[in-house]
Amino acid sequence: MGERRFEWGGLSADRADYVTAAEALAMLEVLAIAHTDLDVVTELRDGAARARFARGGRWAAVSTPGSRWFSVETDTGHRTQLVDTTSSKDESARLLAVYVDIAEAYVRGDAVPARSGVLGGTSVTVDVNGRSVVLTPPFGRRVRALFGR
Repeated sequence: MGERRFEWGGLSADRADYVTAAEALAMLEVLAIAHTDLDVVTELRDGAARARFARGGRWAAVSTPGSRWFSVETDTGHRTQLVDTTSSKDESARLLAVYVDIAEAYVRGDAVPARSGVLGGTSVTVDVNGRSVVLTPPFGRRVRALFGR
């Protein structure tokens, strides 16, 4: 039996459209250049490219292993995530740019958590280029909020 490496989503690293974490980090570094008024730190952590955008005490972090999922998490613990197992390199680059826009809008905006949903959690809505994006807390936190823990 030959040695097989597991890749997230069952995709091998040699797939032509697969974006590596190192390539995603390079994309994040290019996208960060446009945000000179924010404190930006980029790094590879736990197999994922990560960029943290901050101003004062407010921050949002964009992370991706390169392809297949993209996320933004904020200082309040709110987040949004997309799992896309079919994105090409070009689509991955566009999605990464969108997630940088979400992080930037959160950091520059004045959105605050507001009560929402059946599970007693909160959400944060940010305006990203004229579109509303809802950031939610992790499911576990919503369940704990429901039971007052």
